[in-house]
Amino acid sequence: MRAAILPAIRFLSSLGLALFALLLPVYAFVPNLIERALHIGMALPLIFLTPRRTARRGVRLLDAGLTALGLVLCGYLIVNFQAVLDQYGVVTGPGQTAMGLLMVLIVLEAARRMIRPVLPAITLLFLLYALYGHLIPGYFGHVKYDPAQIVGMLYLTTGGIWGQLTGISANIIAIFVFLGAFVGETGGGTGFRLLAIRTSGRLRGGPGKVATVASAMFGTISGSASANVVTTGAFTIPMMKKIGFRPPFAAAIEAVASTGGQIMPPIMGAGAFIMAELTQIPYLKIAVAALIPSLLYYFTCWVGIHLFAMRDGLRGLAAEELPPWRETLRASAFFVVPFAFLLTFLIFAYTPQYAAFWATLSTLPLACVGADWRWEGGAVLGKMVRAVKEGGPQVAMIASICACAQIIIAILSHTGLGVKISSTIIALSGGSLVLTLALTMVTCIVLGMEVPTTAAYIMAVIVAAPALIQLGVHPLAAHLFVFYFAILSAITPPVCGAVYIAAGMAGADWMETARYSLRLSYAAFLLPFVFVYDYSMLIILDGSPLAVSASMVRSALAMLMLSAGFIGQLRGPLTWTGRLVLISVGIFWVVPHWAWNLLACIGSLLVFLDRRRLYLTDAATPAAR
Repeated sequence: MRAAILPAIRFLSSLGLALFALLLPVYAFVPNLIERALHIGMALPLIFLTPRRTARRGVRLLDAGLTALGLVLCGYLIVNFQAVLDQYGVVTGPGQTAMGLLMVLIVLEAARRMIRPVLPAITLLFLLYALYGHLIPGYFGHVKYDPAQIVGMLYLTTGGIWGQLTGISANIIAIFVFLGAFVGETGGGTGFRLLAIRTSGRLRGGPGKVATVASAMFGTISGSASANVVTTGAFTIPMMKKIGFRPPFAAAIEAVASTGGQIMPPIMGAGAFIMAELTQIPYLKIAVAALIPSLLYYFTCWVGIHLFAMRDGLRGLAAEELPPWRETLRASAFFVVPFAFLLTFLIFAYTPQYAAFWATLSTLPLACVGADWRWEGGAVLGKMVRAVKEGGPQVAMIASICACAQIIIAILSHTGLGVKISSTIIALSGGSLVLTLALTMVTCIVLGMEVPTTAAYIMAVIVAAPALIQLGVHPLAAHLFVFYFAILSAITPPVCGAVYIAAGMAGADWMETARYSLRLSYAAFLLPFVFVYDYSMLIILDGSPLAVSASMVRSALAMLMLSAGFIGQLRGPLTWTGRLVLISVGIFWVVPHWAWNLLACIGSLLVFLDRRRLYLTDAATPAAR
């Protein structure tokens, strides 16, 4: 295969994924098995035919062979669809056993190519458990399964590789990924940037706040902390450094702000769609429930930037560096229009994928004009091609994650291991909700250190959520708790992908960047605990206006006090006594009980009145900073 052909094949695969994702909401009559086999089949060329560092002929032939083999195995299911359904997962001979085994290996290799090898390695451990778990004595053992049984279940049913997660990837996630790509390529990216600079640039530490606003807006469509860092960091990090931000601090701001993009409605990345399917809660309700926690996350980030800027004497941008309001508003239309379509259809109870279909179509007229709204009809095709090329590999990556994680879910269900792990978590915690939450938090962060958020969420939620629900936590609160900590793993050392990328872009030491990141986001790590104990923050679970307002005010004050305590700055530089007082007051505000909140009120008054004992008397910066 000549090298010149490969880009054409990859583009055709991306185009096929785009058309399939766009047409599926309108013509949704494709049987599940066919739909999911088509989805994975079209993703394979983007996975295996992407150029690798080595150009050896043998490697290229192997990649081509894996692609062809994967297409044949997916095609077999499509052509023999009815016969495969009639088999109910029972293989008819060694040929089908070999085909199933090869498909499993291709899925593992696809996940290894697209993400770190940790997820496929964990999947392989689960496969070994399915094969040899009958040798384990006691509670964690299971009945013996023949290899053909396992392979048949994984390859020939919609409970294995072609299960629910793969269906979510094909049905919902793909179209939202392409929506984000089309919004970005038709001018939405420019709109995000100009609006963020215009609204936040003049404030104290303005460029840092620009990064927060831009990352929140762009994160609604990107769904990836790393992609968010690369896209918005390209202009925010140089802007921050230009007015005096230290490189590690600039990188930390971008990493923390970009990580939060995955929890910002309306899109919230791939995890929200998976959550909707697993909980059977409508996606719009999940987005509404996540709104206040996401705003509090960015409030915490904003406060941290402001306090650091006060401490270090950082100013905002000059007036002449801001874009004019007219230019900003014109550019903003490029993302306001598709989001208006999306929200309108969601509010009128259409499915998320149908809403995304019309939102994506609304970008096509916008592609005909430039940022100044002048006609650029000749550039339309180029914009569409770039959007398809950008979206295709992202869809392929998510498809590989979902297919690989689906193997884990199938084995957990088939062997009963999921129930056993959940019961063990409860036993280890002694039935204590606080300890169960802490164990779940650690699990999510550890899993998220080496795999993308979506994979970390899937692996953690299938074992941890049942334990939380069994202890009385509402399913939505349990899933959001897992989701948030899977996301926060991107900025939690020692393996913190968003921090690594941001530090590299800023030319900063990643360890110092990670330290700043934690100081900016320490308070945010309490948010998931808050909404587990106080459902009013999630609106739809306890939606009385008084309860929601009280929860917002209490949580905002908690985030303010905790951030100031961790950073060592509020009205001025804090003593160590002042830091401890603020952290204590912040914890008091977190507890949804009037007695603790009364103590918090008294403590808050003390913080603002007693400057002699809580604040440094001179402007010297403590060595601890």
